[in-house]
This record gives sequence, structure tokens and C-alpha cells, in this order.
Amino acid sequence: MEGTWKFEILHQEARSRRLILEGHITPPYPRPYHDPLFFYLVLGPDYLSLEVSRDFDGDNFLAYLARLWGPPEEGPRIQVGGRQDDEEGALQLVEYHFLLDLRPKVLNRLAAFLGHPLPGAAPNGPSPTEEA
Repeated sequence: MEGTWKFEILHQEARSRRLILEGHITPPYPRPYHDPLFFYLVLGPDYLSLEVSRDFDGDNFLAYLARLWGPPEEGPRIQVGGRQDDEEGALQLVEYHFLLDLRPKVLNRLAAFLGHPLPGAAPNGPSPTEEA
């Protein structure tokens, strides 16, 4: 499912060692669901943690991300909220780890990928498909 995935940042919080982003993702195809595709992202000193909705579109987005950035060290983990027998609201979690000195490059790449300016990112950073 290639194409332009669009991101709406609903909450952004820059802390001393972490950048936290929450929002919605719009796939490059019509989405048959009414509830939005949610994401929660944390960029730490040497890692990027991403949670997305556990549904068809979340699966497609993680597959798209793996093609762009390579697969994460581990496959997606499932984060279940609420009752353990109910997967409503479940999220998939992936993590990417990188060397501490690569954080500025990862931040610039993330800003370009999201199409959204981020605190500390260079205004004309790399294209979203460049390797980190």
C-alpha cells in the first residue's frame, strides 16, 4: 500500500530527553472505518517507539514503514488496554534503536516523513525515504 500517508499531529510535547507525538494517520486509500487510525510516538535519546491502532490499516502502515526504514529489531508487540479478553483499542508497538549520535539525523528524517516541523529538526532535512 504505497502512496502518501498523511499525519495529523494532535499533541506534541518536547521534553529534555524525549519528544512525544500523538495524532492520526490517513492512509493513501479510502478507509472503511469511522474511528481514526491512531498513533503515539516517542523519540528518545537512542530509540524511536511507535504505537499504532491494531487493525488492517495499522498493519498496512507498519508494513509500509518497514519497507522505508527496515524492519524493527523485534516484530510488533500488542498493547491491550481495558479488559484482557477484549482487543478493542489494542495497539501495536514497534521500536527502532539507533546510536546516540544519530539522534539529530533520525529527528530530521522523522520531521520529513511526518511532513511536520519538529523541535530541533533542521528545516530542510532529508527526504522521508533516505536511510538513517
